[in-house]
Amino acid sequence: MNINKKDIIAINMEIGETGAFNNESSLEFALHLIKHKKSWLYELSYLVRSLLVDHAFRDGNKRTALALVLLYFEDKGFKYDKDSIVRIIYSISKKNITDINKIARMIKNGTIS
Repeated sequence: MNINKKDIIAINMEIGETGAFNNESSLEFALHLIKHKKSWLYELSYLVRSLLVDHAFRDGNKRTALALVLLYFEDKGFKYDKDSIVRIIYSISKKNITDINKIARMIKNGTIS
């Protein structure tokens, strides 16, 4: 999936927020890193970390992360349990999980085999 900053701002605005940044550099860093990653799961993990841990936007980071995860899953054709994904997003945010590998495992656990 080829996602950019404008796409993520649009997602934040679609969920009812303004798209105003709190930590724009974190999102830019994540977008820079994902250019070099081959795995969609690690791309998504860096973006989710930027939203949930670094609070890229002033408001709506958890909802933006949820929308982004669901968008990636739908793009990849994965089945998922939305309630499970919501719990995963909340857990990453609440526990302030920064380990990309752990975030990737958690996100992958939201898919249904």
